[in-house]
Amino acid sequence: LRFYFVAGQAGIMHSLIAVFLSFCAAFCTTSSMSAIVSSGGIVSKGGPYYMISRALGPVVGASVGVMYFLAITLLAVLETLGAVECLLMAAPSLDFGWATKSVYGSVTLVMLVSFVWGGINFVTKLGIFFVFIVFYTLFSYYFGLLTTPDTPLMDPLDNPWVTGLSWEMFKQNWGPHYDDQTSFGVVLSVFFPCFTGILSGANRADILRDPPKNIKEGTFGAIIFSFFMYSSFFILWGMVADYRYLQGFIYQDEACPGGQGCGQGRRLAGGIMGAHIVEEIVWNPFPHSAHIGIIISSLSQALQCLIVAPKLLQAIANDRILSLLTPLAPLSKSGEPVRALLGTYVIAGLL
Repeated sequence: LRFYFVAGQAGIMHSLIAVFLSFCAAFCTTSSMSAIVSSGGIVSKGGPYYMISRALGPVVGASVGVMYFLAITLLAVLETLGAVECLLMAAPSLDFGWATKSVYGSVTLVMLVSFVWGGINFVTKLGIFFVFIVFYTLFSYYFGLLTTPDTPLMDPLDNPWVTGLSWEMFKQNWGPHYDDQTSFGVVLSVFFPCFTGILSGANRADILRDPPKNIKEGTFGAIIFSFFMYSSFFILWGMVADYRYLQGFIYQDEACPGGQGCGQGRRLAGGIMGAHIVEEIVWNPFPHSAHIGIIISSLSQALQCLIVAPKLLQAIANDRILSLLTPLAPLSKSGEPVRALLGTYVIAGLL
């Protein structure tokens, strides 16, 4: 959703550095987890919290577990707000003021929690559908980037900033073009959450056939695949359009050197003002298909987080290490962590 912003601000070189740094962090995490997983038994079947607490002790486990729970909950909020922002990109008329994202985000979060409450098994069965949507969305981006400016909504005569794959544009966008509000730290913070899903396999270790083998191979495979995919996206974005276009400026004429004053206002990290970029560059076989794909993909990740976070919170509470969390330990009659789910919703709603 924001790769064009990162490429427009950081340039291809700094974008690839951000990918590499994020990959290194994910690789170190995966290597450490794999070392713990190799012990097998209950350590490998209880998710990251069990792995840490059973291998390194309950005190370390609880400390890391609580922070990990908060991180997953925050990721659920981030994915929900991402879906809301994409909805507003596709339908700007739904924006009614400063509280728009908060209202839509809160309503969406209630719906997601209700889905999880209705049954984790049902949500898990939707996994194949979500995978199909994710791959369709990726294909839409790749196809659009490789064929632009021949996409339906793009006329190269109307916007010379969009050239299609060009070596000259690659050289122009190789270096950074930060504005006064943006730095490398900002674009790194925007991109880094892309690597936060690396523990998805470990989070659902209880349903894996061979957790030690599956977690190790699956997680390493995921981060390596992600590294090459993200790198290719930044290279393609940097090759198809001028950095001013990627930053959200709207082309008017050549009487505005450097991009200053060349378009309407734009928001930090892309924002709703960059909606035309997704519509014009990405392949959309029907109106807003890419936006719909992003929305569904974001909501699927939020659902996964809302499945994992309550289980993690219930496991921490069940170990009786933190008395404050003890009331969240009991399970429902069907074996679901309903109390922990409500606790997760309260924290996510406040965030």
